[in-house]
Parts: sequence; structure tokens; C-alpha cells
Amino acid sequence: MLTPEQREQIDEQGFLIVENALEHFGLDRVRAAYEDIQRQTEPAWAESVRNGTFKGGYGNGPDAHTMGDIHQYDPLFLDIAENPLVLPILKEVVGPDVQTMEMVAHCHHAGTNAHTGWHRDWPAWRHPQFMLKAKVFYFLDDQAPDMGCFSLVPGSHKRDPHPSRTEYVGETLEQMPGLKKIVAKAGSAIIWNVLCWHTGLANTSPRHRRILIYGYMPFWVKKWGSTPPPRHIVDWADTPHRRQLMGIHAVEGRAAWDRKDVPYLPEHAEIATAKKF
Repeated sequence: MLTPEQREQIDEQGFLIVENALEHFGLDRVRAAYEDIQRQTEPAWAESVRNGTFKGGYGNGPDAHTMGDIHQYDPLFLDIAENPLVLPILKEVVGPDVQTMEMVAHCHHAGTNAHTGWHRDWPAWRHPQFMLKAKVFYFLDDQAPDMGCFSLVPGSHKRDPHPSRTEYVGETLEQMPGLKKIVAKAGSAIIWNVLCWHTGLANTSPRHRRILIYGYMPFWVKKWGSTPPPRHIVDWADTPHRRQLMGIHAVEGRAAWDRKDVPYLPEHAEIATAKKF
């Protein structure tokens, strides 16, 4: 599904922009579902900020409201995990056994500080062919340079060191050499390698920056641990490929990695039986 130019872009720069990535679902519909989650979760988030008990990733706290496991609010977000404009690309860059690891809604509020510094998501672990983790950020509004936009250093996924924790912090965050602000249109998405040095800048604009965050990894990374997959996810995953996408049963990969506490779909049992391992 990738053109040679797109393949070179993601290999060399570590990211790829997909225009109109939400057209299959309707941008207005996605925004409405996002806003419904925000309404439901904002009182508890605001209280956690007031009493200092906030926790969670993606800078959740005074400068950002992070809403995790958004699939529990609306099956639309499970459908987006299977986005037909994005998933074929992920199968090429993460591998044919790709699974979804996280589904998060994020709001970086207007007039707030950067909620994270420059970092990469883990050490420079690499596979000779695939990304070990890709993320997809869907932009729900037109991005502007002053609205705390997601930023990265193109090509930094090829570097071994982490970005410095003492340089380019606070007021000098935007002085990182090679910084690229992702100024994209509403409804577009960025697919990027988590080894890229990245951050979210201060939002000095009068508008909130609203995004959806999806993470993808190979199926052999165990997602659920000892906890069974939620019933609504099992029910949604009504095809073998959806079962793989939710980390339940692999179409590609070993049958030994499959969940044993979830019965196979009839057509998936045949796939598992045909495997040697």
C-alpha cells in the first residue's frame, strides 16, 4: 500500500502524514464522540488536578486531560483502530501480525505549558524489517504552530542516544535542532516511529489541541497479561483479523501466543489448527 516515496519517507524520516484519514467515519461524528467522552471524564479529571492526585500518561494533569481506554465509551473507537486507510500501512511498517495496544483521547488545553519534555518512548530497540511500535495521532482540528502541536526530530529514530534531559527544556524547548512541528489539517493523521525524539509544545493559542492516540505493536507483545479481554472487545472482534488486532488470536504468528481463555471463532480455529506452533 505504500508508494516508494512514502516508504522512503517513513524509513528515513520516521513518520508519514495521511490526509483525510478519518473520512471513512466522518470527522463530525468522531468529534462528537470525543466530546461526549470529555464531558463524562472532565469532572473527575478536574477534581484530580485540584487535589493533586492526577496520574497517567501523555502529561495528564494541569496542562492536559488524558482519556484512556476510549473503546469502553463508544465502539466507534474500535472501528477507528481498524481504519482501512491506515491499517494497511501499519501492516507494512509494524508487520502482518499487527495489534492495537492503546486507544486514548487527549486534550492539550489552550494557554497551558508543554506537558512533556523531549523524549523517545524507549531505548533504541530495533528490528531489521519492522517498527517495534508505531503510533497514530489523529488531529480533530486544524493544527497551528502556536497550539502546542506535536513535534519531532525527523530521522532521530536512527540515533542511538536519547535526547538530552538538560538541554532544550522549559523555555528553550523549541530550540531543539531539527525540530519539526506537525501542522496538519483536521481529520489527518501522522503515523510515526516511537523511537523518534518528540514532544508536545506549549499551547499559547486560544484553542485546545484535541487528538486521538493509537499505538500498534506486533502480536507477540502480550497485551492483556493475566486479565481477560473485556467482553465488549471480544464481541466486537467478530472476525479472525479483528481478533488479531485486539491481541486475542493471531492470524499471523504462533498459535501458542493466542489467548486460551477466549474461545476461537469457528473460522479461526481452523487457522490455529493449521499452524505447527
